[in-house]
Amino acid sequence: MPKYRIVVEASQAHQRVDLVIANRLKQVSRSAIQKAIRNGSVLVNGKHPKASDKVNAGERIEIELVPAESDLVLESWEFPLQILYEDDSLLAINKPAHVVTHPGAGNRTQTVAQAMLSIRPEIRNVGHPLRPGIVHRLDKETSGVLLFAKTPAAYQQLSAMFKDRKMEKHYRAVAFGKFAANNGKIDKALGRDSRDRKKISVRSRKSRSAVTLYSVLKQFDYAALLDVRIVTGRTHQIRVHLSSENHPVVGDVKYGGGNWNRIPDADLRAKLKREQFFGLHAYSLDFAHPVSGQQIHIVAPLPEIWKSFDSAL
Repeated sequence: MPKYRIVVEASQAHQRVDLVIANRLKQVSRSAIQKAIRNGSVLVNGKHPKASDKVNAGERIEIELVPAESDLVLESWEFPLQILYEDDSLLAINKPAHVVTHPGAGNRTQTVAQAMLSIRPEIRNVGHPLRPGIVHRLDKETSGVLLFAKTPAAYQQLSAMFKDRKMEKHYRAVAFGKFAANNGKIDKALGRDSRDRKKISVRSRKSRSAVTLYSVLKQFDYAALLDVRIVTGRTHQIRVHLSSENHPVVGDVKYGGGNWNRIPDADLRAKLKREQFFGLHAYSLDFAHPVSGQQIHIVAPLPEIWKSFDSAL
């Protein structure tokens, strides 16, 4: 992906950042520049700007332009996937943690979508060409149930079911702190953070409603194991909601859960850091089958590292 570095000249001071870039990179359309800013691929002195932000002389602008999707071809990737359920219409896997679901800004190779093509090449033409068969997504760090459609008809129906909230999704989460109640509801609208476009915030100027329900399964001295159900499906919803209640997900550096020193057991702390433990797992998915109407219940076993965490506590 092409990268550019620009130093703002005195004649460009107090101009919009997107205009400054457009004037210096005349081969790139302004819409592409604005998209790069929205995607967090532009930095001004190391910070993510808005397109309308004004710049000062001497400031450094870094731009990473992602090729147009029409110019990309998805290549298969041989990577083992654990299949949880499969029939003629759909397939569910247990997504590993720290693997990106599908290609996007900054992640063009070694994604689950490409691994799926290596074992089920027939889904290449189902849905979006860069997201074949994928009807929802999980964050890179999150493990658990990930559903694929195998036919165009199933793709349309499953996508609509996610949009219409006809999927019941449960997660397991390990969050720092002691919870005051065994059950709770977090109802806080979410949107892009105004200062960091790669983060989501409960204090965004452009937010959408988001509701998270949780139950405490086990409470430990410094953390709790939770069952979490999301009513809505916003980006980073569980992570941001729990963090906003001072209960960040263990291992979530982006939203305040990266302080490993909160774990008093030195051996456990070292193991979790070494294996990049991330305390969020898409545990189960319940829905009516798009063809038969039969109720489907899919469960993804917890990763092994979770067992050592639980036994140590």
